[in-house]
Amino acid sequence: MLLFKGIIIGIGKIIPGVSGSMLAVSMGLYENLIYSVNNFFDNPKKNFKFLFKIGIGIILSIIFFSNIILLLLNRYYLITVFLFIGLILGSIDEIRSKTIKKNNYITIVVCIIITILGFININNEVSINQPFIKFIYYFFAGIIDAITMVVPGISGTASLMMYGCYEDIINCYSNILNMNYLSNNLSILIPFIIGMILGILLTIKIIGYLFKKKKDKTYSAIYGFCLSTIIIMAVNCLNSKYSFIQLLISFVVMFIGFIFIKKINHYLSND
Repeated sequence: MLLFKGIIIGIGKIIPGVSGSMLAVSMGLYENLIYSVNNFFDNPKKNFKFLFKIGIGIILSIIFFSNIILLLLNRYYLITVFLFIGLILGSIDEIRSKTIKKNNYITIVVCIIITILGFININNEVSINQPFIKFIYYFFAGIIDAITMVVPGISGTASLMMYGCYEDIINCYSNILNMNYLSNNLSILIPFIIGMILGILLTIKIIGYLFKKKKDKTYSAIYGFCLSTIIIMAVNCLNSKYSFIQLLISFVVMFIGFIFIKKINHYLSND
């Protein structure tokens, strides 16, 4: 079952606007993941087994679902994104009910700040020719992605879109088994993965400290991130071109996504 949960987290990792770590929270895995990494050598056999199963699920998910995600976003953007919104809506109530013991102003403050920042349109079209500049660029992209992987509610793919390299990364994932693209994929993925590993180790230490000292406020901030993600995605979609039929279908699909993730979360939490 940990492998299946890893697959779900991996899907969230490659979907724009969805946070894989947020899905980990909703499935009751997040704190265990943070603890296992921070305290790996306290019980290396148990922690390795736990992290290995989830990690394999994430890797398999990224490899096999990246092409499907690209296809859906290219052909049915509005409907697909509203499906993602439904999945998030079905998950955030789990975060609030299971982790936040009292109402906190931090939720509102974080939601407002992130929403405002999200509306700032950053079109970062980057042309990289020099190998060193390319390495540094994707290295920092890896750090950004690592932070969004650890902090629930922040969409890693949305952040990479603003940074200007989401298409490059998702194309690497989708062609990772194609030897014709091996050289280009490695030139992107090697610095990206190095940055991601360093970023994860640093961010997990910070989050681990916050859970020990400010657990309720930390989860309140996470909840605020989740709410802002929904607002930003919905507004961006409604600003795009669509027909009334497309909008109607999108809302129906959003409701289906909401019910689906509710059922999945209920099943996984009782596993």
